[in-house]
Amino acid sequence: MAKKVRLEVESQGLRVASYRPFFKQNVYLNGHLNNSIRDYPGIFPDAFHENLGIYVTGHSSSVPFTVLMSDAVIDSGYTSGNGSSPCYFRWRYVNIEPWQASAHSGSWQGVSNINPECTLEFNRHYRTKSIDDDDVFYYTYAILHSKQYRATFEDDLRKIPPRLPLPSDLPDFRRFVDAGRELANLHVGYETVEPFDLQETFADGWDPETPGAFRVEKMRYVGKRPNLDKSRIVYNAGITLEGIPAKAHEYVLGTRSAIDWLLKQYRVSPHPKSGIVNDPNHWSEERGDPRYIVDLIKRVTTVSVKTVDIVANLPELPLD
Repeated sequence: MAKKVRLEVESQGLRVASYRPFFKQNVYLNGHLNNSIRDYPGIFPDAFHENLGIYVTGHSSSVPFTVLMSDAVIDSGYTSGNGSSPCYFRWRYVNIEPWQASAHSGSWQGVSNINPECTLEFNRHYRTKSIDDDDVFYYTYAILHSKQYRATFEDDLRKIPPRLPLPSDLPDFRRFVDAGRELANLHVGYETVEPFDLQETFADGWDPETPGAFRVEKMRYVGKRPNLDKSRIVYNAGITLEGIPAKAHEYVLGTRSAIDWLLKQYRVSPHPKSGIVNDPNHWSEERGDPRYIVDLIKRVTTVSVKTVDIVANLPELPLD
């Protein structure tokens, strides 16, 4: 205002963003109003161009190394609150001449964000020509989940960007690629995976067909610290979810399990200074799905259990 700069709402600035794990919010992406939009204009030039990004915790982060993929704008403090956390995206978009544009692509053209020398090096190492940029991308995602890799390079991952080791042979490389695709499908498509069979227990007189029956205020586990029963969640005054397997809590992002993140984020919380109320129930209402949050807990339980199983079956790496 002091500089007398006139700002007008631009429709291309309205986006869906991954604010925290398995928690999306609407965001207005604008260089004048955001503290930092980083390289997002070339990563998501508008709301219609698709992309995939691998988020990792920033250097010198106070939380353990974490990796998670998203198909949306990713908040810089996605799991750690550390604003320096990097994201590695599959594509970048460049402007092209109007005569080159089509109705589908508009004036932007996608360019692979994988260094061609990297893909060439993989092909040379395994004496093949079958490895492409997608393989390298999904291989990277799987490697960054490897418990062996994380344990071996724990100190390095706090100081420098991840470095990629090479599996023993091409079949193991392919196993990592396949695992990376599975993990990506789970983590990006978490809203559509099959819900885990959790039991919904209703309080006496609670009618799940009543409008607002699945509204949340502040979810919690049954019991009190340090003796929480994490197999059960008090969803609201009338609904308890039961049957969450212990394995689901083994999938940890930063310092919380994926399910812990849901309990932290999906609550009604007024901002102390502005008084603006962040109400996740609005997200359900906008989608016309009153069961969105309760089913999300079931879906993320599925995601968690399957992620633990996939990671447990990753091949050993020759790191000695």
